[in-house]
Amino acid sequence: MRKNNFRNDAEAIRGMADGDMSAYRFLFDHHFTDLCNFLLIYLHSKELSEEIALEIFTFIWEKRQTLQIKVTFKSFLFSSAKNRAISLYRKEQKKMFTTIDFGQSVFNDDSSSQQLMENNELREIINTAINKLPEKSKQIYQLAWEENFSHKEIAEKLGITPKTVENHVGIALRKLRESLKPYYQQIFMLLLAQFFIN
Repeated sequence: MRKNNFRNDAEAIRGMADGDMSAYRFLFDHHFTDLCNFLLIYLHSKELSEEIALEIFTFIWEKRQTLQIKVTFKSFLFSSAKNRAISLYRKEQKKMFTTIDFGQSVFNDDSSSQQLMENNELREIINTAINKLPEKSKQIYQLAWEENFSHKEIAEKLGITPKTVENHVGIALRKLRESLKPYYQQIFMLLLAQFFIN
């Protein structure tokens, strides 16, 4: 079966479970770039983002027969990427994390109001950075990361080419990295806090 015979991710996942490499290739071709771009926001390294994305897809192929995906495939990928990014960050910042008791110092009653305020301020910083994007790049960014549209779906929705979508995603990522670079540590802390809460 050729990859363009798969109608959607769910069908490809079933084919991959049976060992169909073209089904795996379908999933890889449709999601690898989006996964790399998602990781790039947090890892700030194209090479590392691609390496982690490849690790995730390798894991998916190795576990294809027992893999259980209860959400959309894209959500599964992004969740896996978030967990991997957190794991990397924790290893790099081991000394800092050993001084934090997540059961008490981050989430106890005495600090919850301060933590909420800091998280809200950080979200406001992120939202401000997004709002400063060029209008078309902002629209495409929101479709990709807030509504989970693929590049192909965005292109069809907006009547533009997938290459144009990719260019605007690149613009958005560069500008967001420039704007948010001073806040990377706080962004990871917020991401980590959400991981433990969820």
